[in-house]
Amino acid sequence: MTDAFFKNLEQQKKDMGMAYWACRSCLSFAAKMQTQLKEVDRKLEKLKEQVEENTDGIGKANDKIGKVEKSVGTVGRKIEDMERRLEENMMEEMRAREAIKRNIVLHGVDEPAREMRDGKERMEADKVECENIFRATGSKATKRDIQFCRRIGEKGADMRPLLVGLTSEVIKAEILERASKLRETEYSEVTIAPDQTKKQRQAETRLNQEVERKNREELTEEDMAKNLKWMAVGRKGEKRVIKGQIREEEGEYRNQRGRGRGRGRGTGTGRNTNRPAYTRDSDMDTSDQHEKGKRTREEGEDTEEEEERPPRTRSRQ
Repeated sequence: MTDAFFKNLEQQKKDMGMAYWACRSCLSFAAKMQTQLKEVDRKLEKLKEQVEENTDGIGKANDKIGKVEKSVGTVGRKIEDMERRLEENMMEEMRAREAIKRNIVLHGVDEPAREMRDGKERMEADKVECENIFRATGSKATKRDIQFCRRIGEKGADMRPLLVGLTSEVIKAEILERASKLRETEYSEVTIAPDQTKKQRQAETRLNQEVERKNREELTEEDMAKNLKWMAVGRKGEKRVIKGQIREEEGEYRNQRGRGRGRGRGTGTGRNTNRPAYTRDSDMDTSDQHEKGKRTREEGEDTEEEEERPPRTRSRQ
């Protein structure tokens, strides 16, 4: 062993803590392996950082998924509640319609004489008047076919609508079918319509509002020149919107196809087809009670004061 080689070994031990000897090819291979190991260490460190970032991302994603699942659960419960309420409302509406299926409402019927203080006496007078009205239509219905009748709203200066419950739907249908004949009798100001639930009255109110909107926004100059107008026609609960031609002198309409006339089947004189639906006690605030049962007229209808009728103390023959 030469002195130079020995000194080289001593220097290796001093620098690396160990001394070794290898051939050139082994040293070259070892150097390459050292470089590759350093690269592997670098990639492992980078991979570790990515794993940590992914772990944080997965944690955040899990939090979001938890929130979404919670929201979905809340929406699901809301949908179930809505379906339950919808079903309950439908059942309630069905029960309400079943309860009024034999009822009719008369507008424009004189109140009993003020001298009648007793409630039973006033109800009996209303029944007699209903029988007279039924007879005027040609119906065979009598007061015996009336289960009950009562005025809607508080007593005041105006005639209140009269709610009448009949004994059968057949009698109700017959009266409504013949109601248009009242225009040719002394009861020309009386109208007869089927009773409606609160939802039906609200739907009719929305229909009338839609008619007003169409007349305000959709009528063209050509329509107005032809005296055309949007209107709601038909019985209460069965109304539809059409564009018809107004004939001022007769108060009638003709639709665009020119088929037939209409005055609102089953509504007496056929005037005031857009009459606001009557309101029951349960449908309004106390401050509005004085408005219940108030009759309205169409714009343009003659409003001259009519001769006051004498108090009704006995039935018409």
